[in-house]
Formats: sequence, structure tokens, C-alpha cells
Amino acid sequence: MNFAINTGDNSVEFIDRLLNKNTIKEVKQLAKKRLFACPYCQVSLNVRSGDARGSHFAHPPNTTCLESKQVETAYRQYQKQIKRESFRHSILVSMIKDEIETACKGRVDVEIIEGYRVNRFTPYYPDLYVCIGSREWAITVLTDMSEKENLEHAKNFKARHSYFLENNLEPLWLIDKANFAEEKEKRSIILWQIEWLSSLENSEDYNWKKSIGQYTSRKELFRTLGYTTSEPDKDLSVKSIYYLSREEEKNYIRVLRYIDDRTEGIYRGFLIGETSTITFGQALYIENESFRLRNPENEIHLRQTFKEEFLQLQEEINKKVEQDNELNRKQIGERKRAKEVISAKETLQKSEGQNQHSPHLNNKQHVASHGWRSPYALTYDEQMLDKRFYEFYKLKNSRSPIKLSTKISEIKYKEFEQKLLIIRVQGESYIVSPNDIWRKIILDWLNENYTEQNWTVSVQMLLDILRKSDVEFTNNTDEILKFPIKGLLEAFNKAMKKIFKLSNDLEIKNQP
Repeated sequence: MNFAINTGDNSVEFIDRLLNKNTIKEVKQLAKKRLFACPYCQVSLNVRSGDARGSHFAHPPNTTCLESKQVETAYRQYQKQIKRESFRHSILVSMIKDEIETACKGRVDVEIIEGYRVNRFTPYYPDLYVCIGSREWAITVLTDMSEKENLEHAKNFKARHSYFLENNLEPLWLIDKANFAEEKEKRSIILWQIEWLSSLENSEDYNWKKSIGQYTSRKELFRTLGYTTSEPDKDLSVKSIYYLSREEEKNYIRVLRYIDDRTEGIYRGFLIGETSTITFGQALYIENESFRLRNPENEIHLRQTFKEEFLQLQEEINKKVEQDNELNRKQIGERKRAKEVISAKETLQKSEGQNQHSPHLNNKQHVASHGWRSPYALTYDEQMLDKRFYEFYKLKNSRSPIKLSTKISEIKYKEFEQKLLIIRVQGESYIVSPNDIWRKIILDWLNENYTEQNWTVSVQMLLDILRKSDVEFTNNTDEILKFPIKGLLEAFNKAMKKIFKLSNDLEIKNQP
């Protein structure tokens, strides 16, 4: 056996812990004085060493104890189960047990023992079995995992997890934080299958789910925060995962919450964040037949902060969309008025014919036309209409495109272009293709279509050009995908003025 009862104070003694502080000779000497007894038959135990089983407690010769043999068999099975764990595993399990024993001092409704010591468990064992009143917990620690181990042990892990649930145990998996992986820019957590299976929805996760559901939907939350999902209509599910870490000689449990998302090929979710960082003692504090596993005040604060940040960002996006719509309506009106001018001019020319002998206006009317003289404008209103038509085509001819790169030196233009290829642009994560590909397409187009007068560029047109060039985008609406294109145009306009000292403006419009 690996444990025995200390008859001096009725404590449980483990052989490996005794040998951490004593030599094998010293422990054997204590056994000779009947200090160690079997917890099942109360017979005094000896200490043996040197055989294949290593150092252990043993019954005297010619004595039998069925229960202890059952526990020994369970212990050997448990040792095979944890064979893949690192050396930190046993240390962490021991520390967790000590913290729970401290938390339940004075309480008679709490029982905590090693999982292999519970007779009804087979073939799977939690590291620790904890019974608090009417609730039973299976606590298991997972240390370093590799991709190979994840694939090899996922099936076994799933079987253990299901076994605990089937035996009315509440699984609590504590994972070494060395396994944590996050895409910071995309706010996503990437999980091994084992990590995903160990993530459960507890009461605090339910509070997060309820809070988020009061002001937005899962689909709108992802759209606003720029998180791409392959399942936009999936129900909102908030889960938590518990990581173990050590800082400044203290051990902590870090609680990370995420919204469950992808479960095929890769396990992924939207990372709400680290909502609690608490010591073992705080995390394993017992309340209402459960473990606290959170910082309640911090959870409330973070839920409110998360809500405020989301609503502010949503308002900013809606405001931009409304501004783009207003600009679009304005441009439609301007195009309509220009068409009306052209139509009126064509109607006037048709009605007047090609009469070369029509009387001219007097000098006062010619002065009103600011130097533009038309032999066919018979009235003041006709002359003003003719003037507007002339100015329209004069402006149009002045906007003939030229290459921007011809306006300055080649070296300076290359520096300008390189800056725009790496500058940070809001919403650039919506475009999957590399920055130097999609930005170069836009910059080449701008270089070829530059005009010296104030010029207008359509974001929708550039979006269509990128699509025709096989640029890949995330699964979002056009309104969302236009953000990085518009951001690049704004950066282009600002840099053009600052670097080249050009006075003309680039007017950015949302529609063609």
C-alpha cells in the first residue's frame, strides 16, 4: 500500500511524502514501533523497499486484507492513468488537497480522499474525490500536453469525463496554463479537444450568458467585435476553463471564459477574457456545497465593462454606417441634378435647332455669364444654364487621370507606398489575404487614376476590384468589409498631403 494510518495522531501518511523528509531506514524504524496501521483492518504495517513495487507499506506475513488489496489494485490502475503527467502533477494534487482540507476545517459534511481509495470507482479515477453535503466532485489535474498526446488521450479523457458524469460526480478539471493558446488580434481561444471537453457551463457562466443576452445576440456581438464565425446562428453558450499557474511563489487558478464556437477540425471560441485570478485558497473556498472558483466582485465589474465597451463600439459603427448612407444620398442627389442640367441643355439645343442668325444678348447679359458667350442663349436663364453646362465639362476635362508617381521622385514614391503597406488600418482583420497583396492592388489603382483636382473614389468599386482579383475576405457583410478599404483611403489621403504637400482632397464615397 502507498498509505497508512498514523496511530499517533490518526492522520493519513503517504510513503512518498515520508521519504521526502526521512530516509528509508528511519521510516522502517518507525514501522517497527507499530506507528503505521492499515486503515481497513487496523493491523500494524511494515515498510518494504527494494523490490519492483518500490517502497510501500505491507501487511505482516500470513495476514490478508481484502479491502487493502482492492485499493492496491486501484492504485496501480491509477498510476497507469497518470503516467503521461509531468512531475508537477503529484505536487499540484497534494497542494490542492491541503487547500481543501484547510477550507473545510470544522465542517463534518465534507469528505476529501484520493480517487483510487473510493471502492466504487473503476476503471477511471479522479485525482481527488470530494463530497460536500449532497454534492460529489471529481477533481483532476492535467499537466503539459502535446498535439500527439492530445490525439492519443482525447478518447480516454472523454471516457473518464463521461464516467464521472454517469456516476453523479461533478467534474472539475484544472489544467496547467502552459497549454493556453490565444489569438490576441482576433480575440479567440484555441483549444485541444481535451481542453474543450473539460470546459463546462457553471452558475457564473450563466450570469454572463444572461447579461449578454439582455443587450445583444451572439450574431450581433460577433459582427460588432469583428470575430469571424462559421456558425453565425448558433445559440449563445458561455463556458469557463480553469488554468493553474505559479507567480512569485504563489499558486493561482486563472478563470478564462469564452463563447463556444467551432468544434470541428479545430476547437475555437470567442475569448471574453480572464475574469478571475485567485489563489488556491480563494478558488477552493467552499460555499453552498460548491467551490467559489471566481472573484464575485471582479466578475460583476467585468460584465459591466464588457457591456459598455460593446455598446460604445456598436454606436460608433452605426454612426459610420449612417454617415456613409448620408454621403451616398447626397451623391445620388448631385448626380441627379447633373443629369437634369445635361437633359435641359439637350432639350434647349433641340428646340432652338442650329439657327446661326439668332440675335445675341446685350452686353449686360454677357457680363452676367462671366465671359462665356453662347450664340444660342436667347434669355438670361438660358445663358446661365449654358454656363453651368460649360463649367461641368470644363471640370470634367480637368480631371483626366495621370500617374501619381510622375508627380514626385521614384524613391520618394516607393517610401510612400511602403509606409501604406504596413500602416495599421482599422478592420484589417476582415481581409484574410496578406496586407501586401490587397493593399498593393488598391495603391496601384490609385496611382493610375490620380487627378490633380479634387477627386472621388468609391469604396464599393475598390471592394469589387479586390474580389475580382481573388482577394479573400471573412464571412461578413459588405458594410463591414468596407471598413479596412476606407481606412486605407483615409491613410493614403493624409500621407499624400503630408509627404507630397499636395493640396487636392480625396473624397471617399461608399457606393459606386
